[in-house]
Amino acid sequence: MSPLPPKNWGLTPLDPLQVQYLKGYYDKLLWGCKLRHRCDSDDILSQVSEKAAEVERLERPIKNPEAWAKKVGERIILQKKRRELSEKKLIQNLGHMMQSQIFGSPRDDLDCDGTLGQILALALKELKQTKPDFHQLLVMRFFRELSWEQISSELEPDTAITKTTINKVRRRGSRALEKLRKIFFLNLKK
Repeated sequence: MSPLPPKNWGLTPLDPLQVQYLKGYYDKLLWGCKLRHRCDSDDILSQVSEKAAEVERLERPIKNPEAWAKKVGERIILQKKRRELSEKKLIQNLGHMMQSQIFGSPRDDLDCDGTLGQILALALKELKQTKPDFHQLLVMRFFRELSWEQISSELEPDTAITKTTINKVRRRGSRALEKLRKIFFLNLKK
């Protein structure tokens, strides 16, 4: 790869050795974070270059382009790692949710492989757009793993938590789950 154009790096252009060093540094970080399957050093370098162009548009000088590029590249890589961990946790939680007695499916072969997990994730997204309160209930119950009592106290902090309050929230949770089931199975038929 040729060196980045000087305009992307403020006043001081990076020479080819600095670019190679940065690519090696990014490769090492990507390998350490187990992200080589998602992107490579050229992708990170390109994103860093875009950030540098943004900084230049704001007319802020980059005093040490190499150090700045290292730090920005680290942030990008760590952000990708957090996103991947979040996605893995989401898929894992979706798997538990799909296998739970509460979600119960009439199909025995329903499993949380990539496709069904994606359909459920889309159903949750659609539920969030149409019924945000239902989405909030399901997130609290299945992803944050709160009890109905804890959910009741979070949703109604000014109300004394009684069996009636808990049962009311539990019924809302059942309606939310039923709505999610309908959305899921409609998306499954598509």
